[in-house]
Amino acid sequence: MYQTYFWDFDGTLFDSYAVMAPALVYGFKRQQVEVSKGLAYKLMRQKSRGKAFESLGKQWPQVDLKQAYADYKSYERAHLQSLQPFAGAKEVLAAIVAAGGQNFLLTHRNDEAWQLLAKANLKQYFTGGVSGADNFARKPNPASLKYLCEKYQVNPARAAMVGDRTLDIEAGHNAGMAGILFDPDDLIEDCKPDLRVTNLSAILV
Repeated sequence: MYQTYFWDFDGTLFDSYAVMAPALVYGFKRQQVEVSKGLAYKLMRQKSRGKAFESLGKQWPQVDLKQAYADYKSYERAHLQSLQPFAGAKEVLAAIVAAGGQNFLLTHRNDEAWQLLAKANLKQYFTGGVSGADNFARKPNPASLKYLCEKYQVNPARAAMVGDRTLDIEAGHNAGMAGILFDPDDLIEDCKPDLRVTNLSAILV
């Protein structure tokens, strides 16, 4: 068990793909292009939302990607409050704090991530964090992690970055800390985490 944990939000703490995947499907369907929810999910999990749009845009070049993204965001905003944390999230966060450790949030999502954590009674387990509103370079750039380590005097050698994609693990490694991959459906292949788990509770084993 590490002393400090840095947590990705979408797909790690919260099952955001339950909204993100159908939002992407909706964005393309508005332009008469049928994308399966399974494909949308796989592309976003294995790469990123931006890469998913880029890949699908190459497959269907007639699609106005700017408009598709705008429709995606519209759908996401309308359904965002339905997002729920993954099973075990509260128990793991609480156990880390009870053991004298700390949790930090590290997400590309704006302050709505903090709002959702508060709504689920999870914000209380976080010492601090960085969101998209803080305008740091996106992962795997380690700038945000290094900033938090310096601000809160965290020793990277005793810390871990927890995320569901390769870029999360790379961000952790780039900051000199361990990387824990949460991969509930074994979709991530090009990744070398220090620990791979399919459920959050396994992080504490």
